Amino acid sequence: MGGTFINYRRHDERIAFVRTLYARLVSEFGENAVFLDSAAIRHGRRYPNQLRRHLDRSDVVIVVVHPGWATELRTDGADWVHNEIMWALAAGKTIIPLLMDGAKMPRAKELPRTIREFANFQAHRTVDDPGHDRLCEKISGEPRRRAAIGQTPARPWVGPLAVLLGVAAFTAPVLLLPTDARDIAVYASVSATAILVVVMILTALASLSRKQINSAERIAQDFDPTRYSLLVVAPAGIMFTGFSVAIVLSSPIEPQLRPLLVVMAGGTAMYLVFLVLELYKIEKFREDHWPVRLKEPVKPGPVRRELERLLRKHAAGGDPERVRWHITHLENAADVLSRDGTRSRWSWLTADHAEQLLLGTAWSAAAVGLMTSAVLPTMRLWVPAIVLAAIGLIVGLTVETAYRRQLWMRRTVADEVHVRIQRIQDLSP
Repeated sequence: MGGTFINYRRHDERIAFVRTLYARLVSEFGENAVFLDSAAIRHGRRYPNQLRRHLDRSDVVIVVVHPGWATELRTDGADWVHNEIMWALAAGKTIIPLLMDGAKMPRAKELPRTIREFANFQAHRTVDDPGHDRLCEKISGEPRRRAAIGQTPARPWVGPLAVLLGVAAFTAPVLLLPTDARDIAVYASVSATAILVVVMILTALASLSRKQINSAERIAQDFDPTRYSLLVVAPAGIMFTGFSVAIVLSSPIEPQLRPLLVVMAGGTAMYLVFLVLELYKIEKFREDHWPVRLKEPVKPGPVRRELERLLRKHAAGGDPERVRWHITHLENAADVLSRDGTRSRWSWLTADHAEQLLLGTAWSAAAVGLMTSAVLPTMRLWVPAIVLAAIGLIVGLTVETAYRRQLWMRRTVADEVHVRIQRIQDLSP
């Protein structure tokens, strides 16, 4: 994708080895695909900026490790060997430790805390590969490996766990709730059922409005992180805050309990603020370090954002190697989306929404259990039966609409990727 970066400790006894390594890599991949500071940075340039820029562009970082290498590392900010490894780890680069002159891979406890993860990378020994042929094979295959996308894993354990949670949530109030708490049980059951029904109805409406939401998402995904935050996230946050204030002011509960609502609404708003900041930070990182691998398992939304980012970078004349890698990565992601679009309802639910399935099962079972414990003394068991039937009907319809929506979204986004990438390739020389 962006070439190879050579990290090494300057020393008269080792510079010949590093230059030989550099020459071998250049002969294999070309001068523009290999970075060695002494060969690439011209006089008068600020080398810290050049180091960071070339490291960000690189796909593979080779760390030349000599005997006693770990003892020479410093964390004072002036050790560029340490700084470059720290940057590479933070950016998720592929790191290949290259052991020369019989050097051994350092253990984690021998390294500074900031780069201890370096000890977990598989090393390459020069004594076994004096001509660096196998090293070149590893480097040439790295962009293809990093462009691959793993299949969405199945979670067969979710079903049995959901059954256990449901049984526990139902039996707990039936067996443990005292008989004098019947009114509280009824109120709690009705409240839990109402909340669940509202959430399900909103989810179903969002699924039924899939085309309108899809059109809005396509417009929003074309924004860079700053514009997206200002034009989409900020108004949504303002609306949520205003809605929370309106609920607090119009609440029928006792005035002395309203501060509790204020605290709950304020805490939720602060959580959303930090969540938005974290999402902005992630998107900014992906923009600055483009291209970055998609998080697995892949979802339609992130794939579409990366597609729009690819189109922007290509239109702006981005590095052709990076564009090609990003195209391969997105095509692989689109293939995974297409295959995920053929899963059964249960496979989709357990693989993509395990947490929601477990929470919904426990919530529904608890609501029915509370109602059962309330009516058990009078043996009016038809009441919880009706509640269970209503919950089952609404949840079933919601799951069906959500399932159909995700099928449609995955196929739509996969088609978008293939069609728009084909346009890029048609326009390329």
